[in-house]
Amino acid sequence: MDTDRSQVNYKEMGCRDSKELAPKKREELYPVIKENAKEVVSVEISADEIDSLRSIMSLNEVEAKKMADLIMSLDSKPEKIIIDCPDTEPSRFLNRLRKYLGPDFNAVVEHKADVNHPIVSAASIIAKVDRDRKINEYKKKYGEIGSGYPADPTTKAFMETFFAEHGKLPPIARKSWETSKRFLASKEQSKLGEY
Repeated sequence: MDTDRSQVNYKEMGCRDSKELAPKKREELYPVIKENAKEVVSVEISADEIDSLRSIMSLNEVEAKKMADLIMSLDSKPEKIIIDCPDTEPSRFLNRLRKYLGPDFNAVVEHKADVNHPIVSAASIIAKVDRDRKINEYKKKYGEIGSGYPADPTTKAFMETFFAEHGKLPPIARKSWETSKRFLASKEQSKLGEY
């Protein structure tokens, strides 16, 4: 069936904030969104690339730059973009984007855009499924790593075990991540305490 992709109703499709959906439901929606969306582009940024960029810019600047790169890579240039703001101040983030996309770049940048706009919900589902799949790949390679989020005790335990066995953080962990910095600082303190 040929769908008018400009008229896709993501709300009727069942799209809402990906955090509110069970993993199975996100997986079910993933191909439906891809089939009905005009265009779907995902970008994966490695831990090393984030660390490298973080040495010269803030994480919000990294996100703005990568979003701009993604927007510029689209085959069909959108008239307007709706963005779930990662910055505490939406207007500041919009200004960051405009540095890369020009002063007339038309965007809605707001907090909870993935709750308030079904099309952003659809994008968050795509991103969450892609992330979950990548985490599963890492689990096959490294064993249980948890969710990969900083507050996850399983992720912290994985980092602890990996460090004990290899004397360094795992390559999938960002060194610029505050959790990694605290972890390395505590290890350094432990070493100093041994002398």
